[in-house]
Amino acid sequence: MNLMENNEFREAMLKYNFALKRLETELDILIEEYKFNNGYNPVEHIKSRIKTFDSIKNKLERKGLYFTTDNIIRNVHDVVGLRIVCSFLSDVYEIVNIIKSSKEFIVKDESDYIRNPKDTGYSSYHLNVLVPIHLFDRTEYIEAEIQIRTVAMDCWASLDHKLSYKLPEDVPEELRISMARRAREIRDLDKSVQHLYEIVKDYKDKIKSE
Repeated sequence: MNLMENNEFREAMLKYNFALKRLETELDILIEEYKFNNGYNPVEHIKSRIKTFDSIKNKLERKGLYFTTDNIIRNVHDVVGLRIVCSFLSDVYEIVNIIKSSKEFIVKDESDYIRNPKDTGYSSYHLNVLVPIHLFDRTEYIEAEIQIRTVAMDCWASLDHKLSYKLPEDVPEELRISMARRAREIRDLDKSVQHLYEIVKDYKDKIKSE
């Protein structure tokens, strides 16, 4: 039987969809509350998705695993994916703290690729959380991946993907060095913009106190 026609697979994908809806709703509440309390929205935009059938299949194949529902649940940790894009570096860590403060999610794993970028220069903050879905007779926890990054990081990640898509492993060293240099320039831009933001913020606070 085709896996897409398998009831176990269809049920799993239904739960992933439930988890995404729950995740989107809870984050919307948390961010709205933050805006109300602070008079400031740290989020530029949010994108969400459920990984496609082909993308899930390809990921399992790259791991050398059979395409089964059990392998999807155990080994594909980003079937549910949500990306939060912020203006400034400080906003990224504000969002991380907001998510961690929620009593709705259980943080399973986290990776700070901003302070510790990948070899490719990729920067982002990743949180893998367990999202509760309340079914008729039980509550289950479904894993989701949340990526939090700045506008500059998001721009570079998109460009890097297009530049690197289907490149062989043995790309010229000159190309690797050039792309790593561009990634460093993006990180430097984020630091410069953060510095400007802090100057502007201090100036506004000074005006308010006068």
